[in-house]
Amino acid sequence: MRARRLSRALAIALIALAIAAPAAAATYRVDDTGTYLSQPTTPMRWRQLVPGRAGDHTVEGRVNVALRLNLSPWLNRPARLYMGLAPTEGEQMVATWRTQGRLLPGTVRGGGRTLVFEGVVREPFLQESIVLELMADGRAVERAQSLQFFFEIEVTP
Repeated sequence: MRARRLSRALAIALIALAIAAPAAAATYRVDDTGTYLSQPTTPMRWRQLVPGRAGDHTVEGRVNVALRLNLSPWLNRPARLYMGLAPTEGEQMVATWRTQGRLLPGTVRGGGRTLVFEGVVREPFLQESIVLELMADGRAVERAQSLQFFFEIEVTP
């Protein structure tokens, strides 16, 4: 009799856990074909004019970006939007950005992604201007690279 009560209590606990557990979010790549860069290439400059042995070897660049993200497939749904940077060759590129307030400011490293929006998608297109600042260790930068930024959205089913 006691085993039956224990078994029933365990079954009830498992059902309660299944109901309380949030559904896994589905992740999708966001169409950003309307995004425009102020310049096709970003010149990188040394942070210090003459880096020495103990000096700062950082190179940095800046570009203005007019984002246009097509969020129409997820209209009126709660979502999390992430900005990502594909892995970079050799050096670890770091991108930092400021926004006009529609997206969160943040930082992302090559191979990572960062949350830029959380809430209900209210408009089919999200438009925002951001200033993107790029930094890397100049000793590891061997040649020009094409940086691949992307946006992903997570929505619960």
